[in-house]
Amino acid sequence: MVSDDDIIAWYDETFNKPSLFFKKRWPVTLDTSLSTGDYVWASETGADIMDTYFATFNVDCANFDFYKYWPIETFILYAMFTCSRDDDEPQPLTLRMLAESAKAGKWLYD
Repeated sequence: MVSDDDIIAWYDETFNKPSLFFKKRWPVTLDTSLSTGDYVWASETGADIMDTYFATFNVDCANFDFYKYWPIETFILYAMFTCSRDDDEPQPLTLRMLAESAKAGKWLYD
């Protein structure tokens, strides 16, 4: 069975590499969000993280809605010239959510 510590260790070793200039890792807890907060990943990296997560922990991703956590961003010039509404705000995607879903074997939150 997957534990909370397994998820934190996997994320820390796979995606939380030391920064180039400071040589230290970001702080990681179960409440660390990948899509909101201080340490947000771009959607391309978010897709890589989630693909790796689903494969590594054998989690059924059928109910996972990627765009809930990384909404499609409007091209800046389009937004300026069309008076487009602001982009949707991303929902938090935390390591706790990954841990609970890994324990269940399926995505629990969408």
